[in-house]
Amino acid sequence: MRVRVYVGAMLIAWSGAVALSGTHALAQGQKVTTPEQLDKVMKSVGPTMRNMQAAMKASNWADMKKELTTQRQGVADSQSFWIEHKKDDAVELNKQSLAKIDALNKVLSAEPVDGAAVATALKEVGGSCSACHKQYRAQDAENNYILKPGTIPGA
Repeated sequence: MRVRVYVGAMLIAWSGAVALSGTHALAQGQKVTTPEQLDKVMKSVGPTMRNMQAAMKASNWADMKKELTTQRQGVADSQSFWIEHKKDDAVELNKQSLAKIDALNKVLSAEPVDGAAVATALKEVGGSCSACHKQYRAQDAENNYILKPGTIPGA
């Protein structure tokens, strides 16, 4: 009888934790639908690449993982913009970037961390970001990235 009670209590606690973590994930994520929202999200992602490069040079894998988490969240949040505006190629580029980010995370999670593998994976993340920028981003007069004019109607 005690075993059933303990197992039941554990299942209830676990299902509550799962429900709470799901709610937390939804609260963190943003639905990005406007060019202004996309710009804000991308501006949160931009510094992560520079910060990860600096962390890599210092072999500071913990800081690199922290920056990667921020980067992944921003790229994931931006996906709703491309879905909303029916840009299937951009959605695919976004998915590729997320896959590269996840691959880098896996390399950073290895024990011991292989610095050469990190450098290769980081370069692949940068390449996936560049592919999307080439297609959908431009720079304004102050060299800030913006959504390329004409990407979506009215923008």
